[in-house]
Amino acid sequence: MPINPFSKTFKYSLLFIVIAEIFSLIGYFYSSVNLIGFIMIAVLAIILSLYNLEHGLLILLAELFIGSMGYLFSFRFGSVSISIRIALWIIVMTAWLGKVILEWARSVRNFHGETNSAEDRLNSDSITTDLKERRLKIDFFKSKFFPYYLILFVFIAWGFVRGILVGNAFHNLFPDFKRWIYYGLAFPVYYVIFHDRGKIREKVSNLVQVFAAAILWLGVKTFILLFIFSHGIKSSEIYHWVRDTGVGEITHFSGGFYRIFFQSHIYDLIGVFIFLLLFAYEYKLLEKTLQFNKKIIVCLLMILISFSAVLISFSRSFWVGLAGDLILFYAYLFRKKFPVKKILTATFILAAIGLLSVGLLTVIVKFPYPKPIGGFDTTDLISERASEVTGEAAVSSRWSLLPKLMAQIEKSPILGRGYGATVTYKSSDPRVIASYPNGEYTTYAFEWGWLDIWLKLGFLGLLAYFALFYKMIKFGLKNSDSTNESSALKIGLLLGLVAVFVVSTFSPYTNHPLGIGYIILTGAFLEGLKEEETPALA
Repeated sequence: MPINPFSKTFKYSLLFIVIAEIFSLIGYFYSSVNLIGFIMIAVLAIILSLYNLEHGLLILLAELFIGSMGYLFSFRFGSVSISIRIALWIIVMTAWLGKVILEWARSVRNFHGETNSAEDRLNSDSITTDLKERRLKIDFFKSKFFPYYLILFVFIAWGFVRGILVGNAFHNLFPDFKRWIYYGLAFPVYYVIFHDRGKIREKVSNLVQVFAAAILWLGVKTFILLFIFSHGIKSSEIYHWVRDTGVGEITHFSGGFYRIFFQSHIYDLIGVFIFLLLFAYEYKLLEKTLQFNKKIIVCLLMILISFSAVLISFSRSFWVGLAGDLILFYAYLFRKKFPVKKILTATFILAAIGLLSVGLLTVIVKFPYPKPIGGFDTTDLISERASEVTGEAAVSSRWSLLPKLMAQIEKSPILGRGYGATVTYKSSDPRVIASYPNGEYTTYAFEWGWLDIWLKLGFLGLLAYFALFYKMIKFGLKNSDSTNESSALKIGLLLGLVAVFVVSTFSPYTNHPLGIGYIILTGAFLEGLKEEETPALA
């Protein structure tokens, strides 16, 4: 099974994540601890990346999965703040480039050591081989998705140039652009997975186990915070840690219920469908309709934890992505000709998970010790949140932004306005009103993810994004016909990709490291899982 919660990788990843979170919390109150944590993680990443790039990449991905905005730790120098995410990206990218250059130099030296004679140097075949040896061996260049990435990279560069040409302020342009350079992570990801092609399955398994440990922790952390706030335990200090490190938002809704939202909950949403597909695969193999083994129990527990976290996030964007993917999940079951009896039983199990999630939320909030704040109805809150499309501050602000954003897009729909393009609109967000009493707010970052991309890169850049998305979906479906665990994992990854693209309609993910990182991993996993299925790698 690619996701083994009892493996060393899973255990060490979970331990590392929990320790890092504890240090981050303490570091918020004691800056010296924050600095020590930053340096320790950076030094550990440097050492491990130089020893084995895979280990450095695992640290980077663990932070990406749990860190939301990337500031669990930061290094401050005057007015400049360097996040641990940026530091890890620089470390892994530098280590990858260093390894590629050293391997190239070694191969050239070895080749010339074997072809020293004048006759060898004049031989045409030798010259051709010599030219090949002089090339840097970049695994990402061999990807079937690379031509699509290349087109997208052209538009990413164009967005920077365009921003300069139209005179966008540099203090907006560069912070806007730097999110996109995270696509450079594709180079070390492909290096780690494909450089030693005899270990592709092992590499994919390790990366997926880090993901599993991360989403498990995200769920547990969500439950802990919900309990703390619903019982009034040192909630003010914890609130500022969550807010100021960019981990997420905590909002009081009614009585003792608080919305606990992390941007990283997108990975819990993805995790629901990865484990749902692995569950479906295991379940189809069973002879009896109701029978549970260890793998199925693990999958169901992970679905319960991930779904509960998505529920507690009270993110309508996530809920839309969840609903859309559930429809596709059932389409997959019918396409694979699952027995109707098993589909009905699986539906009953999923409904039970949904009810357990609501029950878990209620138990956490109303647990009698210490005394809970209480005073709310869970089902009423969920139904009101799902149906609330106007009136609430965040919704009003989003709809207020939409016509202003479209007006800016219409000024240059094909070429875009480049990075740093701003829009002024009237916000209802209390935090904005606190700084701008009239509510007039100007920003270069927008909730409407796809419209943000359209504004910055133009319609052609938007098409380049969708072309990459289409290629991944087509490739994944084409290579998922066999009934095995790898195919189930690939379909789960594709459903996760669909969820990211749907959620990005309302929230910025496909233009943020959280979404970019998942797009890169999905492409690499799809290709890696295809290769590990071949007889040569079996």
